[in-house]
Amino acid sequence: MESERAVEGRWHAPPVMEVAALTALILSYIWGWQRAFPGNAQLVVFLYFGIGIASHLRRGETAAQLGIRLDNWRASLRNVLPVVAVASFVPLALGAALDTWHFPSWQIAVAKLPWTIAWGTAQQYGLVCVLYRRLLEIVQGPWAATLCAAALFAIFHTPNLLLMAVTSVAGVASCTLYRREPNLFVLGCAHAAVSYFVSGALPLSVTYGMHVGPAYYWFS
Repeated sequence: MESERAVEGRWHAPPVMEVAALTALILSYIWGWQRAFPGNAQLVVFLYFGIGIASHLRRGETAAQLGIRLDNWRASLRNVLPVVAVASFVPLALGAALDTWHFPSWQIAVAKLPWTIAWGTAQQYGLVCVLYRRLLEIVQGPWAATLCAAALFAIFHTPNLLLMAVTSVAGVASCTLYRREPNLFVLGCAHAAVSYFVSGALPLSVTYGMHVGPAYYWFS
């Protein structure tokens, strides 16, 4: 990963605009135009990755610097596994105590696995490759960037209080692990695993089906 000292704390327009653009896109989609017209999902995906790619081109970032790589997956996995173990054990233990486990059959889980991993990887891309890296240019120090990125990640999950709490902690963990050993694919798989255990172990009255935005109220 490129030296953080080279990118920290330079307050100027491009990174601010990129963070603002991604934030506005996500929030407007969740709260406004999601399902509003045919092709809305394809459009938000195009804009989401378009903002990210434009940002990387501006900075001259390579795929390896972004963590889109396979050469360090073992080192990244060693960093991530203890965190995933704890993050999975907590909801599993709570769900067992409450007798609320409701996991899908293994056939359904396997069928959904590619989408679950892709969705988790896409979320991690926005969090660590775009928000965290651009915030390093805006605020002083990696911890400030980490906290700001985690806060935005949590805001995207309003008004689901459980997900806001989980994603604020997960956001800090993801940025920290990414800083140590950047590998987007490992983080995406970790995201998918933790989401699976949280959604399947805890009661729907707490998770609200993992919905955010207006869908949270429809579910309730």
